[in-house]
Parts: sequence; structure tokens; C-alpha cells
Amino acid sequence: MLTVKNLKKTYKTKKKVVEAVKNISFTANEGEVFALLGPNGAGKSTTIKSILGLVIPDEGDIYVGGVNAIKNRKKALFMMSAVLEGNRNIHWRLSVKENFQYFGALKGLGGKRLKERMMEVSELLGIEDKLNTIAGNLSRGYQQRLAIAIAILPDVPLILLDEPTLGLDVESAIEIRGIIKLLSKQGKTVLLSTHDMNLVEAISDRVLIISGGKVVTLGTTKELKEMFKARSYKIVFERKPSGKIIDKLKEMVILEEKDNGDFAISVNFSTSSHTLYDIFEVLKEEKPQIKSIESEDPNFEEIFLRIIRGEKDA
Repeated sequence: MLTVKNLKKTYKTKKKVVEAVKNISFTANEGEVFALLGPNGAGKSTTIKSILGLVIPDEGDIYVGGVNAIKNRKKALFMMSAVLEGNRNIHWRLSVKENFQYFGALKGLGGKRLKERMMEVSELLGIEDKLNTIAGNLSRGYQQRLAIAIAILPDVPLILLDEPTLGLDVESAIEIRGIIKLLSKQGKTVLLSTHDMNLVEAISDRVLIISGGKVVTLGTTKELKEMFKARSYKIVFERKPSGKIIDKLKEMVILEEKDNGDFAISVNFSTSSHTLYDIFEVLKEEKPQIKSIESEDPNFEEIFLRIIRGEKDA
């Protein structure tokens, strides 16, 4: 549904030249939630704006549904919608219904078809009882629902969502998560740019991580988690070892005292020069009773930070 080939963009000012995007390529498939991740300044916004035609790249090609989005911008735009972070995606002084009418008209919707779509997306987003409410009077969560509803109103195959859960409470964020997943099940391609790693881990099919305008890694969510699986371990003891043992362990592991009286040590072998055998060599001096040994799979936020810092395997 979306193909980006060898995308490059450089910004020039009086003082310096900034290469915002350096030869980025990727493909997002039909019905896929494709996450675009990276630290601030990584080139995410430039990439998204290039897809939407808000920025003209120096080099590269962008195809939406097989249409060259650079050469045929208008035709490509009618196949995609976006909710951009930090932008007014809705008109605050208009009612919810008036927002639908205004943005629907911009996409060529009107009459019976507009009314049908308005009710469909209102029910999907849970805002059918807010149609006569002024958008500026809605809560932050409902404003975000309205923005997404407007984006899917024209029933386009590609939806770009930039920080869709930013500033939302936990309940609202979870509800938005479910809506995005439902859109993908309906065959929509969702390009997701976010710092919400819980969102990425819960719903994304594949993840592209960029840094410094370049691709760092691309893979399925499962593949990226497998990359760091079982490198971290936690050993839980029924009692705290002696001070002598603890002093030796401090140089090798992270110590943790639990509220229930247990004592635990954690070690990450991807960043430590020590091995599990080194730790047991210290422990065998007193042979403290071990309650459990567990592998600790890192969450997606930890995986993202490790990849950005260059800790993944070559």
C-alpha cells in the first residue's frame, strides 16, 4: 500500500546544512500497523510530511496504492488521511457534526454518503452522542477520537497517525489502541509514529527504527523482541546473603530487596562482561537458598533504547 524508496531530504540554512533523511526505504502492506520509531530529530516528521506532500524530498520515490505520490500528489492524497501531532486536526469552534461536514466536503463527500459515513465512524469511535457538542468543549480523549474519525471518514486505505495517544489518560489510550487495531483488521494500512512503546508493542506488526535520518533496523515486533530475549536474568533468594557476598555481587549485578522479604539479583549479559557461572562461583561460598531463576524479556521501550544506543547484535 505504501512504498518509500531511497528518500533523501536536506534542509539548508544560513549557518548549516542538515541532512534530515538519508536514503530511507520501506514498504507498509495492506492491513498492517507499521510503526515508525526514532528519537527526536531522527527524521520521522520529515518522512511523514514527504509522504503527505507537505515536504518535497530531494531524491527518492513514494508510492501510495501504486500511485507516485510525488508526481501525482492530488491522486495520492485521495487515498490517505492523517492525524498530525501538534497540529489542529479539528476545528474547535465547530460542532462534531459540522467538523464531519467540513472535512467531508474537502474529501468530496456529501449528501447521503456523508451522513452514512458520519454515523458509521461516530459509532466506531464512540462519539455518536457528541455530534452537537462544540469540538473545543470535548475532553482531550474525545478530541483525539474526533480527529481519528475525521481521518477515516473518507474510507481511505492509508492512515498516518502521529502520536495518537499523546496526552491521553490510560483508559483513553487503551481505547484508541483498540480502534487502530480494528482499522487494520478492516484492511486499512496504518503508519504509526509514536513514543508510546506500550502502543507499539500491543498493536504493531512491523517496526522501522530510524536515527540520524537513517534506517537502524526493520523487522516484526516479534523479531525485535527475540533479538534480546533471555539475555537478562533475575535470581530470587529466600533470604539476603551475607555482606561479604553482597559486596562481591555489587560489582556484577543489580541488587534488589523485595517487600515480601525476598532478595533478588538481576544481570543483563548483553551489557555485562560476567557470566552466570561467575555469579554462581560467588554464591557457592554460602550456598543461599534459591527461590527462583527467571529470564527477563525486556519490554519494547528497553529494546528501542538498546537499538538506538547500538547494543543490538551486528
